[in-house]
Amino acid sequence: MKRNTQLKNVRLWGLIFLAVGVFSQCNEDFTKVIPKDGEEEEVDVVYGSPKVLLLVVDGARGQSVRDADIPNMNSLLPKSIHTWSSLSEENALSVAVNWTDLITGVNYRKHGVVDNDFSNNKLETYPSIFSRIVNFDESSKIDLISPNQAFLDNYGEHTETSLASQDEDVKNKVIASLGVEDKTMIAAHFEAISKAGLESGFDLSFPAYRQAIETFDEQVGEIVQALEKRENFQQENWLVVITSSQGGTFTIPPDQDDNTVFSNPALNTFTIMYSPVYGSKFIDKPYIGNRMSGEFLRFNEGKYGELQTEDNDLFDLGSSKDFTIELKVKKNRGPNNNWRFNYASLIGKKIAWQGNWGSEGQSGMYGWVIHLADDFWIFNARGDQGTGEVKADQHQRMNDASWNALTIVGLHRDGRRFVRLYTNGVFNREGDITDWGNLDSDARLRIGLVPTSETGSGWRSDVYMADVKFWNIALPEDMVQQYSCEIGVDPNHPYYANVAGYWPMIGGASDGFLMDDGPLGLHLKTGGEDYGTTLLNDYICAPSTEQLGQLVPRTYDVTAQIISWLKIPRQLSWQLDGRVWLDK
Repeated sequence: MKRNTQLKNVRLWGLIFLAVGVFSQCNEDFTKVIPKDGEEEEVDVVYGSPKVLLLVVDGARGQSVRDADIPNMNSLLPKSIHTWSSLSEENALSVAVNWTDLITGVNYRKHGVVDNDFSNNKLETYPSIFSRIVNFDESSKIDLISPNQAFLDNYGEHTETSLASQDEDVKNKVIASLGVEDKTMIAAHFEAISKAGLESGFDLSFPAYRQAIETFDEQVGEIVQALEKRENFQQENWLVVITSSQGGTFTIPPDQDDNTVFSNPALNTFTIMYSPVYGSKFIDKPYIGNRMSGEFLRFNEGKYGELQTEDNDLFDLGSSKDFTIELKVKKNRGPNNNWRFNYASLIGKKIAWQGNWGSEGQSGMYGWVIHLADDFWIFNARGDQGTGEVKADQHQRMNDASWNALTIVGLHRDGRRFVRLYTNGVFNREGDITDWGNLDSDARLRIGLVPTSETGSGWRSDVYMADVKFWNIALPEDMVQQYSCEIGVDPNHPYYANVAGYWPMIGGASDGFLMDDGPLGLHLKTGGEDYGTTLLNDYICAPSTEQLGQLVPRTYDVTAQIISWLKIPRQLSWQLDGRVWLDK
């Protein structure tokens, strides 16, 4: 019993020493200020209250900033989270959209700013970062400096605003503000780089633009020197964010254009988030994926390939048949010079569709078609009992100017018939087509233009297509996910015997035919002789713009980063779109 008591005492003393050790270690991170009589007690972190310096510059392309002579910003990188490939708002029509993204932490669909006049803004619902800070701590003191009166007017609430004459004056006012001890945040806005780009061009090949970037770097250097000269800088906890609100328009060389958002110079920004407590973290342009290379047919101006043999019934969908249809599609710009189309057909088996639908009783109108609509695609069909469509407009939309893998699987489950749509191997939407009845059609299978009575250009596709496959089986979902973004059909594929047709369409037409490389050899006759090809080398199944935007900093991430740094509890009701980046 005595031995047990001794062991208990040893354990107890061990726990006491452990607790004291932990407390002592934790206490190293805090300064305990013992109050004098009549004073309040306070506990503060050794490195002081967090503070923020935000420098926003218009028109600075990330790539151009990277390649310029910027010794001052480069000197910050060993203690920074940084990237030359951050992104501004893809749908911005004015710089005010990007300003507001950056200042509010939400995208334009929420804050409502779509033009420089701020006419439809929702800043009361989605207020500025400055309002968030002051609402959390009324004692916060924030300076906002800009040469742009609209910038101050629209974001200046809860700040001490200062209108500068030009960027050099902005720098001087920032330095003066840094001389005041009790600042929570200083935000400054610079315009000279954008003005130089508008006057000459947004590229280092234009001397004025290069000089503007290098002058800004010199201004950053002076500002950082002033920051570090603050009397209590070593005890303070500063985050310095230097970022561009947007890039600038410039035609990049073709070999640098990957047809993704990263090849749009207007969206290319840079972001440096510096703190003495940070390590170095470089965020590079993310891996995009594999490429499809070769000569490809362009399906525009009503071009098509048609099966003119007696085997068309193999491509009927019937009322009980399982099937899988796959095709690779690369869109060109549509009739409105964007990437949107109005019901432009890609593949189908229907005598006519669109304007001349006909009545339910007209069997000539039966059949199916896959077509484009806006930035997604649709499976449309009419049977002997009904008609309808299933839209692939959920989750991932189609990418612009790079290859997309479209897959539709028809299958049965629990006595009902469904189609499941996938974009780039990702499930998009399912539809119940049981009540449509028998989808058989007397029409011939076509790739490209399916006959229509509509004559407008918006109803005609302008795409490259390749790697079209028709299977007489519902491929399992794991097979769709595994093979959707691959090219070709290996004879060792577990379902090779179920290939009804496979048209690679790489290398163009052969003697007026689109050759079927599947086991049945069902070649498609082209609708004309002028079916030339284009040499392409583009990504396939590239991540969507939304997905890519999660891999690099965006303009609206700045607010999230600052709120986190200032230890302000983030509220779900704020609906912030931004994320916090870590230096690990």
